[in-house]
Amino acid sequence: MKLAFNATTLRNFNVIEAVRMVRAAGYDGVELPVNDTHLHPYRSTKEQILEVKKVCEDIGLSIACLAAGGPTVLGDPPYEPSFLSTDKKGRCERTEVAKRCIEMAQMLGCPTVNLNSGFQPESMAGPEASYFMLEGLNFLIPLLGNDTVLALEPEPGFYVGTTTMAIEMLDAINNPKVRLNLDIGHVFCSQYEEDCYAAVETALPYTQHIHIEDIKGHVHFHEIPGDGDIDFKRIVGMINAAGYEHFVSVELHNHDQQYQEALDRSRSYLLAL
Repeated sequence: MKLAFNATTLRNFNVIEAVRMVRAAGYDGVELPVNDTHLHPYRSTKEQILEVKKVCEDIGLSIACLAAGGPTVLGDPPYEPSFLSTDKKGRCERTEVAKRCIEMAQMLGCPTVNLNSGFQPESMAGPEASYFMLEGLNFLIPLLGNDTVLALEPEPGFYVGTTTMAIEMLDAINNPKVRLNLDIGHVFCSQYEEDCYAAVETALPYTQHIHIEDIKGHVHFHEIPGDGDIDFKRIVGMINAAGYEHFVSVELHNHDQQYQEALDRSRSYLLAL
């Protein structure tokens, strides 16, 4: 299993420090989020992006994924405007962010760009939300080139909130350039995933990138693997049985004050399985 670490946990360090810390902890890859301290679609220069690429090459660290769903990239409130904004200008702002993230990923040599749908406005009906989401994704597909894939991540509470909804969206798009970012913890904290292990198994053939974290009592709080209720021996068995060949990325955004523990314990626990 190729193991990466999502650098959002290390948001109190600059991006060069963060990638070096991930490699020093023994990970094969890093997932880079867009935020105010690492990479930013409007503030990071080409020179800064290429420096990150060179450092990762020099230390033998793969850039597994660029997480384009940064909550405050466009300001407050978080994740707004989204692909589902009632305002066309807002939807264009979100697709422009995604476009810039694709360009950054291509400069980095990163194969995957992770994004989410954002919230569904209360005034927007389901068919309209689906139309706008598909419109945004279809706009981005021609920008991907040969080496970049979009990975749609279900997020509890968002319009695309479950693996079932994401798979329906992927089937509607029917394009191999748009795949699934399977977040294991999100499956286990979503009230809509009736059989969590079956949902993971069904989702794996659609999956380009995996987020992994533990969950206690179906509460959406990312725990270090082994500290919650998920049977990771079973999950790792499913991943292996599916022939999954991409990265599994530890995502512990709420552990920035316990970053070294999150780095070390996650890796040792998962590799022991």
